[in-house]
Amino acid sequence: MSDAAADMAERVIVRRVGRVLHLVNNAPQQRNAFGMDFYDGMIPAIASASAPDVGAVVISGAGGFFCAGGDVKRLAVAHKEPFEKRREGVDRLHELIRAIRDCPRPVIAAVEGGAAGAGASLAASSDLIVAAPDAYFMLAYVKIGITPDGGATWSFARALPRHFATEMALTGGRVPAARLHDLGMVNRLAPDPVAAALAWAAELAEGPAESMAGIKRLIRQAEGAGLDAQLEAEAVSIAHALGGAEGIEGASAFLEKRPARFR
Repeated sequence: MSDAAADMAERVIVRRVGRVLHLVNNAPQQRNAFGMDFYDGMIPAIASASAPDVGAVVISGAGGFFCAGGDVKRLAVAHKEPFEKRREGVDRLHELIRAIRDCPRPVIAAVEGGAAGAGASLAASSDLIVAAPDAYFMLAYVKIGITPDGGATWSFARALPRHFATEMALTGGRVPAARLHDLGMVNRLAPDPVAAALAWAAELAEGPAESMAGIKRLIRQAEGAGLDAQLEAEAVSIAHALGGAEGIEGASAFLEKRPARFR
């Protein structure tokens, strides 16, 4: 099977670009809408990013579109199923969101075209977002009479002013990536967000892995911690880091006026 044919056969394409793990949501004919096969491929792929030879992760969509969210055809018949069955797909989505949150490596979403519904939730769950200037984000749930999932009401309400996030959810309208860049939710705009995200990920992958994992843990904890608890967590974390190989190498390199070598 050719590489192109193999790519078409895989629901989630897993590529290695040096120390970067590139995960491609590969259902372009459905604008990369989610399904159980997507979760079955993506969740273990994210877990594999903990390997020592992986330094960062990039998530993108095939065919120039990030993700349209849930499959509306599937959602339209969900009323025929019992409550617990209707939860199954949502629970799998939330398992993926938690896997991204708990991943020790920086995770970058590269958004082309659009990120709608749970696709927007997926992008927002990443640590960093690179988007095309003409891309859009859309919490489209209200358009079909349902409520958000994938942590959208948590991530958007923290990344954006509350009233703006509420407007996005209540209207379900398209918001240009450039607007979210102005508000600080999108980190970078780039004509080719996948290439830009891979380049940024390659830079991050050369950095101190344990330090960055610690930073992710602290920022995650800060979202629900009081100041005293966060100060204690920072004190414990930096004390460990100062005694670790990365802290020793970083301080030595600074004093010796040379680039640090973390690997």
